[in-house]
Amino acid sequence: MKIKTLFTGIALSLLSAQLYAAPIIYMDFDGDGLQDTSYDAVLGDSLTASLYVTNVDDIQGGLLGWGAEFNFDNVSLAVNTYVIDSTWTIPGRNNMFDNSTGKIELLGANLFAGQTGTVKLVDINFATLAEGSATLSVSELFPELANFIGFGAADGSDYDADILFSNADATINVSAVPLPAPALLLLSGLIGLSGFKRSKIK
Repeated sequence: MKIKTLFTGIALSLLSAQLYAAPIIYMDFDGDGLQDTSYDAVLGDSLTASLYVTNVDDIQGGLLGWGAEFNFDNVSLAVNTYVIDSTWTIPGRNNMFDNSTGKIELLGANLFAGQTGTVKLVDINFATLAEGSATLSVSELFPELANFIGFGAADGSDYDADILFSNADATINVSAVPLPAPALLLLSGLIGLSGFKRSKIK
């Protein structure tokens, strides 16, 4: 009887381990709530990077809080502002961004209900400063602090070790301001006329 109970316990443990899946974080730039790994921006415009977490189940009671560090190319990009999503009613007291180092440290929490499914975490608005490709990377917040939990579940579980933070990394391609179609048409007409005049002079 004891052996049967032992095997039942092991089977239930394995089943619950299989049911648990690590949360997945990702970036969205076009506002559709789906993952984008790259985005094409125009020099002088602003863009919004939204960080999401998905695949959060309720086995651990849902997600109560999150924290992440962002690093960006401060030659091509500068942070204008950030807005923690209203789901997270308690923003971190030390949330910050530093354009001189290209770093953002953010966290938010909701102590009243664990969040499950797909949840938006934050919107970060950037200004584009220079042409080129800029990387926006995401990493664990304060990994050097053993007792700090960035992504924490309602039952106290720490998701940080299970999350692949690099999954949210993205490339932002900043290009020069394109000429509008009427200007291109006018330009091609002027080039054509100048060629026509030259051939007439000869």
